[in-house]
Amino acid sequence: MKILASDFDDTLFVKDKDILEKNIIAIKKFIANGNIFCIITGRNYSFLKQELNKHNISYSYLICCDGAKIFNNVDYCIDSYLLSEEKINKCIDVLEKNNCQYYLDDGYNETFNKNDCIKVVGIFNDKEQGKNIIAQLKNVGVYAYLSSEHVNIIDDSVNKLNSLKRLFNLEELDLRKLYVIGNEVNDLEMLKYFNGAVMKEHSRELDDLDKKEYEYLYQYIEELSKN
Repeated sequence: MKILASDFDDTLFVKDKDILEKNIIAIKKFIANGNIFCIITGRNYSFLKQELNKHNISYSYLICCDGAKIFNNVDYCIDSYLLSEEKINKCIDVLEKNNCQYYLDDGYNETFNKNDCIKVVGIFNDKEQGKNIIAQLKNVGVYAYLSSEHVNIIDDSVNKLNSLKRLFNLEELDLRKLYVIGNEVNDLEMLKYFNGAVMKEHSRELDDLDKKEYEYLYQYIEELSKN
């Protein structure tokens, strides 16, 4: 048995419909052969499930919001990590000082409840504004990174690496059987620590990783299935 944890956007989920279908078929075969497939993403559960249902994408586990929520294959939440109200308030102060719109996320939807928030999302106007916000968040005790239009903020103890360790501990899985693949800066920690691969089209923060590159996810799954 092998276990593969894959990033979602631009790794599994791509714009090319033919490639997406090949990825989906490869995942189904991988699971049918007794392996475990985990989707690990910055998306929240509700946003992710829209695409999973629409395209009938199979999975064994879902790790959402960069690791703040973990679900099993019947969508039961087996682990959740809240962002403290103190840290939320500090993040909001930074965002408001930079005239940045934002919202709180409870892992499913936007929320106004600071006692049930796992992520703060800022909507920046340009990359420089986003970089300045991240610099100002360094001493707040959070993990923050830029996606295409957002500053994503979770607790500093949460990332894809730590969430995989938590999942494997909770489900008594063998980390020696784990492989990972991704393409963005929020994949960096898990790619450094675990066996795996990098998508050919990836952010420059991953350039120095000593990992084999793949143009498409299904190619990596097919290679894993041979060995």
